[in-house]
Amino acid sequence: MGISACRLMLSNTLDPGTNLILARDVTMEFPVAKRYRELLLHPFRPRRVVTALKSASLEIQKGERIALLGPNGAGKTTLLKLIGGLLLPTKGEIVVNGFDTFRHNSAARKSVGFVMSEERSFFWRLNAIQNLEFFAALDNLSGKAMEERIRELIQYVGLEAHLDKSVDTYSSGMKQRLALARGLIAEPEVLILDEPTRALDPVACEDLNDLIIERLHKGSRKTLLIATHRLEEAMRLCDKVLIINQGEIMALNRISDLTARGINLSDYYRQNVTPRKP
Repeated sequence: MGISACRLMLSNTLDPGTNLILARDVTMEFPVAKRYRELLLHPFRPRRVVTALKSASLEIQKGERIALLGPNGAGKTTLLKLIGGLLLPTKGEIVVNGFDTFRHNSAARKSVGFVMSEERSFFWRLNAIQNLEFFAALDNLSGKAMEERIRELIQYVGLEAHLDKSVDTYSSGMKQRLALARGLIAEPEVLILDEPTRALDPVACEDLNDLIIERLHKGSRKTLLIATHRLEEAMRLCDKVLIINQGEIMALNRISDLTARGINLSDYYRQNVTPRKP
């Protein structure tokens, strides 16, 4: 059976009620650009590749809140972009809400919203509403439905008092709130937050976490995937922890199970990312 047929069979047989996200033996490789000297001396030599993710398999059910932990460059962002359909795997397959990201990328991406840590895609001279109108149009929202959705999101993230200000005057915390609103425009079932508090001061960090808990936890059953370096944030926002190191998924466990077994999350993380002595 060919690869395309296998992908189609998987997307047709996956039960979304059991697994909202399924990754099976996913590998992601990136080519390394040749230097000028290498181009001159070895113009026909194949380019080297960097493996960012190795044979990763993962099952995520609806409503789960998973913290992705790992050192810088471990593969967290690569995995999140693959799940969101922003990258296509070199090998393996990913299915989101019943749709294979390779064969049905547009359909799979409709189920996923993104909130990135360094938000550079806003139009800085426009205000919050104007920015959200632009991104809502990309999601095929228009007219009264778009106006109502934007008004609802502005209230949702607490930016009502700053509607007339251009985004370039916003604090880092306000920009992250706006990024959260943008990620929720299309009402995705899966919300990906890639180090959402990395650029925030302690007060803004706590405020954003409070918002996530009060609105996303209690107000909906969204599936959350949160990449973070803060262990306290992982314990507060998530019910599972996934540890990635050197492109491999090292562990996936429920935080309450670790706590019940008397395992400290800091020690657990250290055990899974510290190189083992030969």
